[in-house]
Amino acid sequence: MKNIKFANLAIFIIFFGTALFNAFQKHNWVEVVLFLALGIIFFWADTKKK
Repeated sequence: MKNIKFANLAIFIIFFGTALFNAFQKHNWVEVVLFLALGIIFFWADTKKK
């Protein structure tokens, strides 16, 4: 795995973390699954070797 720039990782954590936290608070499980899936896909795409 290559090194990820800190700014990219920070934006990723802030955006998906707050969206996921909000979905958990509302008990909206469809949103929880959606944001987890999107977060995993974007994280995988960011770390994938080009």
